[in-house]
Amino acid sequence: MEKLRRSMLFVPGGNEKIFSKALGLDADALILDLEDAVALERKEEARDFVEKRLGETDFGHKEKVVRINPLESPFGYPDLCAVVPARPDALVVPKVNSVRDVWLVDGIVTQIERARRMPEGGIKLILLIETVLSVLNAVDIASCTPRVSGLLFGPADLTLETRGSITAERQELNYAMSRIVMAARAAGVDAIDQPHLDVRDAEGNVRAARQARDFGFDGKACIHPSQIAAINQAFTPSKEDIEFSRRVIKAFRQASAEGKGAVQVDGKLVEILHVQMAERVLKIAAMAGVCD
Repeated sequence: MEKLRRSMLFVPGGNEKIFSKALGLDADALILDLEDAVALERKEEARDFVEKRLGETDFGHKEKVVRINPLESPFGYPDLCAVVPARPDALVVPKVNSVRDVWLVDGIVTQIERARRMPEGGIKLILLIETVLSVLNAVDIASCTPRVSGLLFGPADLTLETRGSITAERQELNYAMSRIVMAARAAGVDAIDQPHLDVRDAEGNVRAARQARDFGFDGKACIHPSQIAAINQAFTPSKEDIEFSRRVIKAFRQASAEGKGAVQVDGKLVEILHVQMAERVLKIAAMAGVCD
């Protein structure tokens, strides 16, 4: 994990008011959206807007991400040609079905980097897992190129293909969510959950964020500023988590010095795997600025 992706806020490409407001929010990343959030007749205008803002705007600590249009559309390739030279941190690639889809985007980005004498591989790919094929191919997709740095779950399109429905508990998505997390872990990349689409349902957003965290996701996308705080809280270690993690590490080090392979902390068995989990908690907490 190179950077925090607890909350990734979608921002419609071409909307100056929303973009300016988003810069002052606490989201870890801004995803400037050229796909679903932009009407067909405004695609070129939105692309020009995003290209200009990437080149001129200080995003501060926020990751600069752009969701391009699918390459099979008339807009995907022009998106890459315009956006890549402006050097976003990452691209969200929709409608990924197979390794070949990823290689195609990777190849085009590499060609542009070479033509512009940019560092090769600097722009990462976050792949939208939103089709039946992408779920089934998730392991290969996640590990097919070093440029991949994350998988983003998109269950709306997936559900269209499966002919199912999405319930409040999301139990019908368990298989896809588990497979995405497993693929991400196998490849050493991030797993990001879908946005909660009902912006009026604050409880549902909290519930979904906690559920994603418990599945092992690293963060959650969002579509409204009101969703950010709850998502950040769900994916940020609590004070109790931090204190327990510190006790685990301290107790295990002492036990190891005494030649022991395990120890109890607060009545719980602690082995090396628990130390590794504790170290990750402290790393996230430090990156989030809630502990030293």
